[in-house]
Amino acid sequence: MTEEIARRQFLQQSAGFASGLVLSHPTWDSVKVLSHVPGSQKSEANTTLSTWPHRIYKENDGILGPASSESFAFNLLVKDQNGKIEPQSARLEFYSFEERVHTVELSKKALNAVRSTSISSAGDLDREEEVFDLRHYFSVPVSLDVSRLVYRLTLAGPGGSALERELDIPLLRYEQKTKLTFPMKGKFMVVLSHDFNEPHSFGRSQHFAYDIFGMGPHWEITRNGGATIADFCTWGREVIAPADGMVVYARNDVPDQPRPGTVDTSIHEHLPNPGYAGPGNNVLLDHGNSEYSSLGHMQHGSVRVKTGDRVKSGDVVGLAGNSNSPIPHLHYQLTNGEHVFRADGLPSRFENISLDLLGTPIKIATPKRGVFLAAH
Repeated sequence: MTEEIARRQFLQQSAGFASGLVLSHPTWDSVKVLSHVPGSQKSEANTTLSTWPHRIYKENDGILGPASSESFAFNLLVKDQNGKIEPQSARLEFYSFEERVHTVELSKKALNAVRSTSISSAGDLDREEEVFDLRHYFSVPVSLDVSRLVYRLTLAGPGGSALERELDIPLLRYEQKTKLTFPMKGKFMVVLSHDFNEPHSFGRSQHFAYDIFGMGPHWEITRNGGATIADFCTWGREVIAPADGMVVYARNDVPDQPRPGTVDTSIHEHLPNPGYAGPGNNVLLDHGNSEYSSLGHMQHGSVRVKTGDRVKSGDVVGLAGNSNSPIPHLHYQLTNGEHVFRADGLPSRFENISLDLLGTPIKIATPKRGVFLAAH
């Protein structure tokens, strides 16, 4: 626990900055080769930098209303054909348009503290090749209107030669185009969302995902202590289309997990495309404007739509369940692509959520974990 707290505190170092300008995402051409590193040899052109997810969006930190800070997390992917490179130091420069407003210097030890191969070791449907990646998290004030991050990474190549790479990373605020209603009516709680230390934020398409529990009339999660799957208040709750759209993917054949708290993957290994059983019984909706809703872990046999169907906002598409999940819940994510995995997650806002426990209902656009909320 102490080690995790220390790592979180380290990752949270940042300064006063934020972004409101939406820029185009950098291509590989945005990666500059800087050859004037003291004592260096000219670097090989096959070492490249990119980000995971591909587009970096910030989300406001407010719970009951907009806050003065917003956060973003990403992994910097380092790729090299030879694979014989090591991080030495990094300089991160944050800009508001053309004005540099903050700089962070990271040592070799600091970089190794956030180094992993988490992206290349992910599942086959959600991975990219890499030598290593560097995980970063920043919580930043909204007031300075920062538009980009220039990441300069110094590496040690074969024979100890120094090489430097630079990546210009837009920091974006997403402007949602589709009006969304929450995909489950009634009382609910987000139990896992996309804070930087939660598994969702390490995924590409799941980067802004929610895991949702339906709650009972007294805000309880289970009946009878949750001895069976049916004792969970989420079990069997209607899952609704959050907006009009076309079904681009639907799956209905993944078995329910028989007992709470366990996942037996062998029960779906014999199914067609077992890799796609990860989200369980899942529906992916195309709302237009490159916005897609994915709704996962529904009950076996409960999905009421098929690929090619058109749905209206509020239509029931299935029932909440625990297909490929230890506990019944609804997984929801908004993404920018029609592939369940190979798309970037998008921040999402809803029209019909409120906090009703404090007297006058407080309208909530983006639900945060651990808050008792209701969708009307």
